[in-house]
Amino acid sequence: MRKSFLLLLLSLNILATPNISRTVMVQLFEWKWTDIETECRENLGPNGFSAVQISPPHEHLNWPNNPWWERYQVVSYDLVSRSGTQSEFAAMVKTCQEYGVDIYADVILNHMTGMNSGTGFNSTSFNHYEYDGLYTYKDFHHCKRNGSDDIVNYNDLYELQNCELLNLADLDTSSNTVQTRLAGYLNKLVALGVKGFRIDAAKHIKAEEIGQIIKKLKKKVYIYQEVVNTGNDPFSMQDYLKNGDVLAYSYPYIVGNAFKNSNFSLLQEKISSLPPSIDAVAMVDNHDLQRHQQRTELLSANYDGIEFDLAQIFMLTYPYGYPKLYSGYKFKLFDDGPPLDVNKNTRTVFNDDLKCELPFLCEHKRSYINALVNFRNRTSDKFYTSNWWSNGKDILAFGRGSKGFVLINNSTNVFNKKLKTALPAGEYCNIIDSQCKSKYLVDSKNFINITIKEKSAIILERIE
Repeated sequence: MRKSFLLLLLSLNILATPNISRTVMVQLFEWKWTDIETECRENLGPNGFSAVQISPPHEHLNWPNNPWWERYQVVSYDLVSRSGTQSEFAAMVKTCQEYGVDIYADVILNHMTGMNSGTGFNSTSFNHYEYDGLYTYKDFHHCKRNGSDDIVNYNDLYELQNCELLNLADLDTSSNTVQTRLAGYLNKLVALGVKGFRIDAAKHIKAEEIGQIIKKLKKKVYIYQEVVNTGNDPFSMQDYLKNGDVLAYSYPYIVGNAFKNSNFSLLQEKISSLPPSIDAVAMVDNHDLQRHQQRTELLSANYDGIEFDLAQIFMLTYPYGYPKLYSGYKFKLFDDGPPLDVNKNTRTVFNDDLKCELPFLCEHKRSYINALVNFRNRTSDKFYTSNWWSNGKDILAFGRGSKGFVLINNSTNVFNKKLKTALPAGEYCNIIDSQCKSKYLVDSKNFINITIKEKSAIILERIE
């Protein structure tokens, strides 16, 4: 087998408590490097987070009104972006690592910009197929389809991987010259201490070509790929799994539907149809999903709703994949970028008391998060469910072997039931209750009689 999910995490970093793995990452979308450095020191490190997924660190497009998506249009591989300078980037990576938190960079290997000409954030000029010192016309795909070189038929494998995604100049990743240039950028990040890469738009690159680029890296790092699958795709997910993990893109739809529509029927079975847990990154939300126009199955912290919190609680307690929390900012329009200062640098997230300021939402700082990050860390050696029970609609319960027990009530009624657990007899604490005020007794036959309020969760663990 390519790797064990848990063994990989154990090899990446360890909590201050011996033999406890760090098992939860967070995407700090559009945060500046100095703020991420502060967050690693003040919160993420002490509270057991494994890693931060940062926004792309390359020099990006500088476009009118500075939309969020300009970060995903590459102008050069200089490490100067609206998140900060290269020296600030290096300091962030170093500090986060000192506090046990790895940095995973979001990287774009598929394309450069979608504009005919323009300048980057660091004033670098470009034309659509001319990037000084990097690429010329011959380094790009020119598929000669659809009158514009753009992808029209996403079920046509040739178009998907050789035509342009929304006019973005599509790199010829079969070229050794292009592969070497891309690997050089990644190796620069690795040399600065970056421990992993999220590969953006990975399905638009042949899996074997991603593998060839990865082989040029000077150190082994954690790889996870954005392979958005629909179930009727012209590519094989198995080919991408040879390179590393994949984002389980159906996970937020499955979980979102279950919680938004109060339908836990077949929830386990649907999750089991996803990529294998050891190869998957799970998420409830991310920057793309927040901007999705069809929200019937999705949840977002950009909108108020307890179902979002309950879905996050489920993700952090249910043993599937490598959970990725999301922390973004409030927006109104699809294109809205982060708040910027007069120099177009991202504004700081924090006030003078290190509290998050709007429009930044800091979803990963909600009251239950740190307790559940550590719950997942402490139960990582019991990476399975036991004693699963559900009414098929809006209430479910499951155990994490002898380490913990989870009960989620998504209904609008108080619920009481005697449930079988695998917990040893004794007194247990609801770890997401303030200072563990609520105590629960497991009897000598491993049963618990439990009452839970509407729209709430109880997470039981014995605290020594």
